[in-house]
Amino acid sequence: MLRWGILGAGKIAGRFADSLKHVPDSMLYAISGRNMEKLEAFAEKHPCEKIYVGHENMLDDPDLDVIYLALPHALHKEWALKALEKGIPVLCEKPASLNAEEMREIAECAKQHNTLFMEAMKLRFVPAYRKLKEMLEEGVIGDIEDVSASMCFPFPKEAFGMTYHTQAGKGSGALLDGGIYCAGIVEDWLKGTPVPCMTYANYYGFDLYSEAYLKFDNGTARIESGFDRALPKDAVIKGTKGIVTVHDFHRPTRFVICTDEGETEYEFPYEHDDFYSEIAHFASLVQQGKTESDIMTYASMIREAEILDTIASQFTCYDEADCQVLEAQEKEFAVEQFTSQDALALGNTIVSLLKDYDRGVAVRIDRCADDVAVFQYVSDDKKDANLRYADGKKACVRDTGHSSAWVYVKNRMDGSYEDWKKDGVHVVSGGAFPLYGKEGILAVIQVSGLHEGKDHELIVRALAKQQKKAYTHFIKAIG
Repeated sequence: MLRWGILGAGKIAGRFADSLKHVPDSMLYAISGRNMEKLEAFAEKHPCEKIYVGHENMLDDPDLDVIYLALPHALHKEWALKALEKGIPVLCEKPASLNAEEMREIAECAKQHNTLFMEAMKLRFVPAYRKLKEMLEEGVIGDIEDVSASMCFPFPKEAFGMTYHTQAGKGSGALLDGGIYCAGIVEDWLKGTPVPCMTYANYYGFDLYSEAYLKFDNGTARIESGFDRALPKDAVIKGTKGIVTVHDFHRPTRFVICTDEGETEYEFPYEHDDFYSEIAHFASLVQQGKTESDIMTYASMIREAEILDTIASQFTCYDEADCQVLEAQEKEFAVEQFTSQDALALGNTIVSLLKDYDRGVAVRIDRCADDVAVFQYVSDDKKDANLRYADGKKACVRDTGHSSAWVYVKNRMDGSYEDWKKDGVHVVSGGAFPLYGKEGILAVIQVSGLHEGKDHELIVRALAKQQKKAYTHFIKAIG
C-alpha cells in the first residue's frame, strides 16, 4: 500500500485526494500546510492518518512513501528538492518549475538520488489523448506541421490581486498557469529548439494575456494563454493529410479528425476522473521501482520549460537591437510628401485591416504642420477615452521623434519614460507612429483600442500595404 502525503491543502489538493480513492494500493496518509484550522477542515473532507503543520515535518515521517506537491508554483523547486534528497518520489502539480534552469536542477537531483519525479501533466495520461497519440503516430494526418493551443479563462474578479497568480513576482501570470498545458502538447509533437516568430502580450509585472508564435525544426506553433478572456480551450494539430481538433485539451475526452475522407469524432471517457490516469501511472512507476516516466520524461519537462522561457523572454527582455528594429520601420516608411488624400487612403486601409483583429479601434492621423486631424474614425465599441489615449501617444512621438512603441521598449530597458503621462493617461505603449519626410515628421498616425502591441502592428501593416513595401517585423510584446 502506497502511503501518500500531500503538500498543500488547496482546492486542487482536494480534487487529487478525491481521485486517489480510486487508485489501487494507494491511500491518503498525511497532509501538510501552515494552518492547522485549514488542515483539519481538509482532513474532515479527506480523512488521513496524519496532519502536519510544516511540510518538513511530514517529509521526516518514516512511514511516508510518496508525495503530491500542490503548493504555489514558486515553491515547487524548493520542496521537490527536499523530498528527492530524502528519497521520496514526487508527483508535482504543473508547472513543475518556474523555468528551464530550475527544471534541470530538479531532474539532476532526481537522478542523483535515484528517485522518481514527474510533473502532473494530466493531458498526456487520459484515455482520449493516449488513443490520439497512437493514431497520430500511425500517420492518420500525415506528418505534423503545426500545433496551436489556447488556454484562456477569466480570472475571478473578486480574487484578482489576492493570489500569486495575479501579483507581480515569481510564479505569477497566465503563461505558467495555463500556458504550461499548451507547452505540454506542443512539446509532444514539435522537435528542436523553439525560435520566436511573433509575440503579443498584456504585461503588468505579470502576464495577463499572451499569444506567441514559434518555429521548430519540423513545424510551427501558436500558444495562447490568458486570465482576461473566455475562449475555447482547444488544441489544433495540423498534418500533411489532415487536421485534429482536441476539445478541452488540458483534460480531453474527445477529438475530431478531419481528412479528405471526411470528419470523424472520437470520444473516450475518463478513467474515474481527469486526475486518475496520471496518479495511477505514477503509482505504478513507484511500485515497479522506476525512476523516470516513459510518458513524462525529464527531457520533456525541460523542453516544456524551455518553450515557456522562450515566450516569457519576449515580454520584458529588450535591448538596443529592438529599438533599432523599430527605428528601421520609421525609415522604411518615410515619404516625399503626405497629402490629405494620402491620409484618407491610409486611414481607410487601417480600417479595412480591422477584420483581422478581435475588437474595434479609434484611428486618427494628425498633420504636424498645423496639428490638424486629417483623418478620424472611431469604431462603435470605442469611446472618447480612446482619443485621449491617442493624444498621449502622440505626445510621445512629438517629444522623442520615435513611435510610442519605441518609447515603451526604451522604458522597459532603462525606465526613461516611466512617469510620462498626459491628462492622467499613461502614454508608454504602442499605437502612435511618426511618418517622416525630408524635413522631419509630416504626420503622426494613432491607433487606440487594440492590445498586446497590435495597435502598432496595425499601423505598420497598413503603411506596408499602402506603400507596397516589405517591412522589418518587431516580434516581441509591446504593451
